Amino acid sequence: MLHSEMYSSVAISIPWLKKNKADSGRVGLTVGPDGLSVACVDADRRLVFCQFFERPEDSTTLLNELVAEQDWGGMPCSLVLHPVYYQLLLTETPAVDSDEMSSAIRWKIKELLDFPLDDAAIECFELPTDAFRGQKKMLYAAAMRKSKLKELLEPVSESGLVVDCIEVAELALHNLTRKIPVERGGVAILQLLEGVGFINLVEDGAIYLCRRLDFGLDRFNALGDNRDFFDSLMLEIQRSLDYYESQLGKGIVTSLFYAPGVIMTEPIGEFLSQSLAINVEPLTFASMAFDTELDLEDPQLLRSVIAIGAALTPQGLSEVVNAAH
Repeated sequence: MLHSEMYSSVAISIPWLKKNKADSGRVGLTVGPDGLSVACVDADRRLVFCQFFERPEDSTTLLNELVAEQDWGGMPCSLVLHPVYYQLLLTETPAVDSDEMSSAIRWKIKELLDFPLDDAAIECFELPTDAFRGQKKMLYAAAMRKSKLKELLEPVSESGLVVDCIEVAELALHNLTRKIPVERGGVAILQLLEGVGFINLVEDGAIYLCRRLDFGLDRFNALGDNRDFFDSLMLEIQRSLDYYESQLGKGIVTSLFYAPGVIMTEPIGEFLSQSLAINVEPLTFASMAFDTELDLEDPQLLRSVIAIGAALTPQGLSEVVNAAH
């Protein structure tokens, strides 16, 4: 389920999901080409486990063993889709009644898909009403192949976890980053993954822009020449900031947080600090109200911010939505 407490959503077509059996905490899980990230919060929403497994040989066996070892059988799980698995499309909100919204969105974006509409699982979230100067209502639609979605879900369900929530990476990370205290202005969140990345532009806890990057952290060499990488990154960030101000009609962005905020990416932060006239910081837990006994500076946590955000799925928003065909 794609969610945010300030956004309405349309049901995603996942009829085989189970209802969760217990409210004993939540596991956040991300699966992608760069590896497997797992985070767990207890019933008090305190982070009790977090680990990143880089390109495991057999992720299914690893997950089965981890669930058994941690006694997570039957625990609710939020599964995060890696951006390589779905398209995120910006489109105008159809002017239809709520009960017609799902089919209207499917029809509206069908020409933008790179696979058949019949195989599409689609979910959406609306932008705030003051975006685009309030002149039109817009939304993002996330679409992926049902067959791929089921392929990702099956081993997680077989491990004993109860998947009751499915999120795109942009919203899972937003669950966490809205904890960042900001005095004024917009905030940019830069997330770099393997092969891809994205930028969220946020103000007052609401997402106004999600921009996908067609390159990722694998193009960055901490010890090499990164001029092409930096040029591409700066171009995408500047385009996003300009769009935020000129098209969305918002003010200036005052801060940028980049992830993963680990030692390897420090040169990225230094470059952005020198190139942008805004505050630039790594995305860490230092400024967040975060309850855990784990080491907040542990690279395992810093590389698993999306999984942690998924584990922090807002209470009351983790129910599976009805299937929409």
